[in-house]
Amino acid sequence: MIEVVLGSALRVKVILALWKYGELHTTELANKLGTNYRLLLRHIEVLSRYGVIEERRIGRLRLVKLSNKAYVIELAKALAKMEEHLEATYRDASL
Repeated sequence: MIEVVLGSALRVKVILALWKYGELHTTELANKLGTNYRLLLRHIEVLSRYGVIEERRIGRLRLVKLSNKAYVIELAKALAKMEEHLEATYRDASL
């Protein structure tokens, strides 16, 4: 099941962005990630279905944030720490 949740680079980026910025509206999140809004919504649906993120609406505004469940917070921390390590260690390496 974890491969379903983390099996997309965009879903990992969503988790990292929400960890860094907190609650964001979906348009702002799409802009920060440099991705297509409709594509982002599909990935948000997956993350929401598996309890990684929570959504709420204020009128037409759609807000998303990480779930406050302990395992989601630990996942986000681990991903952020790994991202930080990789950026520091392999900054000049190209894949």
